[in-house]
Amino acid sequence: MTNWSFDNETNTGTLKLAGEMTVQHVSDLKASLVEAFENAEQVTVDVSATTAVDVAGVQILCACHRFSRSRGKKMCLRLGDNTRFADFLEEVGFPLGFICNHGEKDRCVWASGS
Repeated sequence: MTNWSFDNETNTGTLKLAGEMTVQHVSDLKASLVEAFENAEQVTVDVSATTAVDVAGVQILCACHRFSRSRGKKMCLRLGDNTRFADFLEEVGFPLGFICNHGEKDRCVWASGS
């Protein structure tokens, strides 16, 4: 399940994901991400309410990050207190040392130069 919120003034949005981010849901996740980037210059993907993630879920986020950068847009990933998600990122090779701050109060997994 996704929840999209958009701020017209700043042209930014937050896509809050809930439930599973697994291979069974990648198609829906991709559609939501593409729609978000069609509408905003900066998108924060909030995974704090996700209950499961697998490599396919992380892969679609990485692809979306590359997509956004190639179009001059920003993508931030908000983990919140989701330690299960953070642990999985570490397990598949994304140490939390990659976390950056794109001018937001919350932290983001990708460094601005990556």
